[in-house]
Amino acid sequence: MADIINLPENLTIHTINDSYAELNQKIQETGEEIVFDAGAVETIDTSGLQSLLMLIRTAESNQRSISWQNTNELFMTSANNIGLSEALKLA
Repeated sequence: MADIINLPENLTIHTINDSYAELNQKIQETGEEIVFDAGAVETIDTSGLQSLLMLIRTAESNQRSISWQNTNELFMTSANNIGLSEALKLA
């Protein structure tokens, strides 16, 4: 069974330090399958997307698989606009 990690409402340069530390801790506590739930995300910027990319790479280096649920239009458009959809495993 996959472990679900709920993303916060805001993933921006102003909040990413706290969010990154919290999300990284959750990743360390998961099993082999991680599902990121982006349903609560209301604000995301390049810093937030880059931090998610680092978290995904960390998870994968620890042999965890990644999938997504509840990726809203804002989230998808933001990732597409900077060319990170594939790297984030959204495409």
